[in-house]
Amino acid sequence: MKKTLLTLLILCFGYIVQAQISSTSPAFITEAYTGDVEIIFDATQGNAGLKDFTGDVYAHIGVITDKSTSGSDWKYETPWPSSTNLAQANTTKNKLTALGNNKHKLIITGGVRAFFGVPTGEKVQKIALVFRNTDGSKEGKTASGGDIFVDVFEAGLNIGFQRPDGNITLTAGEAYNISVTTSIAVTTLNLYVNGTIVKTLNGYSTLTHTYTFATADDYTLIAEGILGGQTVRDTAYVCVPQSVTTQARPAGTQPGINYIDANTVTLILHAPGKQNVFVLGEFNEWMQLNAYQMKKDGEYFWTTLSNLTPGHIYGFQYLVDGTIRVSDPYAEMVLDPWNDKWINEKHNIYPNLKAYPEGKTEGLVATLQTNKPAYNWEVPNFQMHNRDNMVIYELLLRDFTVEKSLEATIEKLDYLKHLGITAIELMPVQEFDGNNSWGYNPNHFFAPDKAYGTEQAYKRFIDECHKRGIAVILDVVFNHATGQFPYAKMWWNATSNQTDANNPYFNVTAPHPYSVFHDFNHEYQPTRDYFKRVLQYWINEYKIDGYRLDLTKGFTQKSSTEATASNYDESRINILTDYYNAAKAAKSDVMFILEHFCSASEETELANRGMYLWRNVNNAYSQAAMGYQSDSDFGGMNSLPRRWVGFAESHDEERNFFKAKAYGFGTVKTDSVYRISRVPLNIAFTTLVPGPKMVWQFGEMGYDYSIGYYIEDGVAKQDLVKGRTSEKPSAWSYLNLAHRKAAYDMSSKIITLRKLYPTAFTQGNFSLNIGSGDWANGRRIALAHNDLNMVVLGNFQADASITANPNFSKTGTWYNALTGAELNVTTTSMTINMQPGQLLIYTDRKIDFPNNVENPEYKSDVLVYPAITNAKVFIGSQNDVREINVYNLQGSHVKTVRNIAEVDLSGFANGLYILKVQTTERNTTHKVIKE
Repeated sequence: MKKTLLTLLILCFGYIVQAQISSTSPAFITEAYTGDVEIIFDATQGNAGLKDFTGDVYAHIGVITDKSTSGSDWKYETPWPSSTNLAQANTTKNKLTALGNNKHKLIITGGVRAFFGVPTGEKVQKIALVFRNTDGSKEGKTASGGDIFVDVFEAGLNIGFQRPDGNITLTAGEAYNISVTTSIAVTTLNLYVNGTIVKTLNGYSTLTHTYTFATADDYTLIAEGILGGQTVRDTAYVCVPQSVTTQARPAGTQPGINYIDANTVTLILHAPGKQNVFVLGEFNEWMQLNAYQMKKDGEYFWTTLSNLTPGHIYGFQYLVDGTIRVSDPYAEMVLDPWNDKWINEKHNIYPNLKAYPEGKTEGLVATLQTNKPAYNWEVPNFQMHNRDNMVIYELLLRDFTVEKSLEATIEKLDYLKHLGITAIELMPVQEFDGNNSWGYNPNHFFAPDKAYGTEQAYKRFIDECHKRGIAVILDVVFNHATGQFPYAKMWWNATSNQTDANNPYFNVTAPHPYSVFHDFNHEYQPTRDYFKRVLQYWINEYKIDGYRLDLTKGFTQKSSTEATASNYDESRINILTDYYNAAKAAKSDVMFILEHFCSASEETELANRGMYLWRNVNNAYSQAAMGYQSDSDFGGMNSLPRRWVGFAESHDEERNFFKAKAYGFGTVKTDSVYRISRVPLNIAFTTLVPGPKMVWQFGEMGYDYSIGYYIEDGVAKQDLVKGRTSEKPSAWSYLNLAHRKAAYDMSSKIITLRKLYPTAFTQGNFSLNIGSGDWANGRRIALAHNDLNMVVLGNFQADASITANPNFSKTGTWYNALTGAELNVTTTSMTINMQPGQLLIYTDRKIDFPNNVENPEYKSDVLVYPAITNAKVFIGSQNDVREINVYNLQGSHVKTVRNIAEVDLSGFANGLYILKVQTTERNTTHKVIKE
């Protein structure tokens, strides 16, 4: 319902029908009304999530006011239930009374303002509702899972349709009971259908009329009330769909968004078993109109949109069978009504983000854009380092920088370059539910998640990595998707809150025991075709270099248990090979890593076909870091063929040096400086073993926040389940601590050593003494090759010195690779005494490390002076200064100046600050002291 004066006729083109999920008494709720308001909830309507539910029903309830930042920004809401607040979330105030027949009643006592405690001067516009059970596991929402809204009106004359309430679909020849209500009896009450008055009443406040919508057409209904010179109107829309036209899709098109020219797009949706599909969007005011009904071609629906404005971003959805609103599964950007509004809350992550079409639709909205601006690649043809010699850095954008953004991470790439890594593996960045996530809850696979930045920012990040010789690998989640994924929503069982049994893309119940969310059927050819396009798209469009595929053990339709899921499965091998071949067709040397953990025979078969596999050796390295011999065998790091990506840490495991801090033996636990001095031991015996290896972010500095760390009510807590995926502090302040910086510097040399001699590490002969038995006399890695002979010795004992046997391959001068000191080897059987936690790396030639490996800061011709100041700092550069950003030691951004070559720090507290200077030529980082 919407009040409209004749002098300002507002047609409610996009008002979302809620199929009478809720009705109110009085019909027109106003701010001034101080009596009780009854809201009747019909659990059979909307998503029917509480249909036939017999337990207690509560309302999660709030209001939208003129202070709300968007149409979904609730104010003064009741708390959502959790394990710790059930008493606060479930009160008599928000409990509904069961009326029988799936009806429930909520009473808002004393009027809206009093009930919610809305301050004077703040205007209430809508009541916002979600009906739920006690713990929130069952919800009553709109048909597409949106919030329910009830209008709050101005006092005075109002009019509104009770039936239909918005935009509905009927069948040709259907007789429909139309109902109109006014807040005050009016002199004249008219009902128009397509401009013709079909009923008039005088002196009434209600009008009912049965109208037969005889033919397939689009109908506009207008209710008009006239009283004392004032006219109010409300508008509703009825679409009687025409018969679906059967016609072949245009040649050369494929499912998704096909850009024909600057003004034309052909949309194709795979929707087997569906009867009709309409396109809703900005181009038709989100109206269901017959002109936008899609044609049918077998299992596909399609239409061509013309007269589009080049470069404009259009929001659109598909309306399937009159009730299901979904975005396009191939959309490259989606608009999110729940989460987009928070993206730029703390930092300008996504400038000029397109606004969600509030009040016009609900759920995720796809976008299309003809003549999209092209990114100008500086490195169009990047060549990776040898895949068998990769040192990969696994990185979660959310926790890597304080800003949690791509732009901030770009500023740290020189740090990673100087660390010596050759690839970054980004944890999932394809559009996921929410903004704060590890990313393993995807809802769109062609769209980069906006929480980290724009499409251009993703491309610039990859370009900047390539400029530094760093490959980019994407962690992708093809095992499952959330219920927001279009192919999940199109065949959905609202009662069980699962994909429906007739959903061809998904299994209702996963055949394997490891699934989360909704499990894909990879034997279904359209599923396979979809993901092969995903793999090729990110290579072609974003120039990524490889993939890490999550939970590939689940890519099967064979039923299994925990005991049998790892057994050899030829069908799973064939599915993964199909995906690998699709990726190779786009990039012949693609890095294709599987999180598989299956039988040795299956993993070996996959490796022999060219794929790589994760190898988890976390427990052994944690034991060694703590100073314990038991279960500390590093043998899992070594394998032939060299296609196992071994790691001491990944996102999934407890951090090695948290365990050392919490449970270490003797001095390892009690002495933090000594403990962190052991970090290079783990780094060396992780990365100097043959085959590709991986390091988890900040492992090079001994990151020691637990994987279970989280903040609740301002208090740091630890719970391995509750805190597992929670935000963790960035570690950049570690660089101001001498022992952490020393760990980084030594880790840089260790990893860089491998990068300097790739042929030796991929073709040389290794001798490894890295088992649990290699404890009393130390662990040893020996490499023999014409390019480099190397001996690595490590004493992992916590408090005991040892006598190590390096077994040098020849006599003569060897060099300590980490210090440059010479060692005269007079006999190959010589021994070396080693202190607890000591690492020694000897090479038969002096290693010339890059000069800046000790210092991660970028060197340039930009001069910042004075380095110590009590007021201004000046920037000297032959290029124009565009922007200066100032950060404190905690990594928080504290000031920005633009287009001037100075910054005033006079109002700042004394201490060390980081200046990031952007000129027309480059970005540089500098330290200054404010005193």
